[in-house]
Amino acid sequence: MAKSPFEDPEVQAMRASMRPSAGSVRWGRVATGVLIVACATFALAYYLPLSRAHELLAGRFAELQGQVDSSKRALQETRSKMRELESKQQALASQADQSSKLEKQQADASQAIKSTLESKLEKQRAKNQAAVGFAGAQAMAALAHDYLMTRGKLEVSAPSKAVLCSVAGAAGKRAIRVIAITEQKSIPAALTKTHKSPLQYSVAVAQVVADTLLNQCKVSPAQLSATGVPSEPATSPKLEGKTLSGSRVEIWLDAGQ
Repeated sequence: MAKSPFEDPEVQAMRASMRPSAGSVRWGRVATGVLIVACATFALAYYLPLSRAHELLAGRFAELQGQVDSSKRALQETRSKMRELESKQQALASQADQSSKLEKQQADASQAIKSTLESKLEKQRAKNQAAVGFAGAQAMAALAHDYLMTRGKLEVSAPSKAVLCSVAGAAGKRAIRVIAITEQKSIPAALTKTHKSPLQYSVAVAQVVADTLLNQCKVSPAQLSATGVPSEPATSPKLEGKTLSGSRVEIWLDAGQ
């Protein structure tokens, strides 16, 4: 019976030489294990901390970015408010300038009316029967009771009617305010039974003067008002110009219209 080729000693020696030794296999496994451990150690010691740091930085960056965006919005709102305030300030400055110009125009108009009244009442002023002044945007002509009213009667004297119309003419379309001021001693004796107090007589005088302005001087009712006060009114405006004391009728012309 023939021998198997694998039983040849030379063949068996060759096969034995081709097998890896147990030591080599063992060291290869050890090297592989060390490599795995090294990779795991690298991941734990280097990658994971870096990953966490990256996450923290990313969160912090997002927070800072939010703060930056919020600051930008706040800045835009502040700029918008500043522009709004500047616009309001300019509007107020413009209004103040217009108001100042209007006041100057009214003062100039009041002064011009005062000059006109001074010219129209020159004779009466010389006799201390009239006075002219102005306050703010209003010019004023004052006429004494003794000159304006018919003695002993509740009516405007004939010469005074022309004077009243002359004063009303200086007003043009401006408002006219009649104020009658009466002292007790100025009430005519014949009228004391029907007009017992200075207030009653003042109201009656103011009404008579207003009727004259309406009927004789053709003043529009819309521009006319009248009132009476007893004695000297407590809130009389401070006039620039000559004043007239005692019982009188003040005719105020509004230069602001």
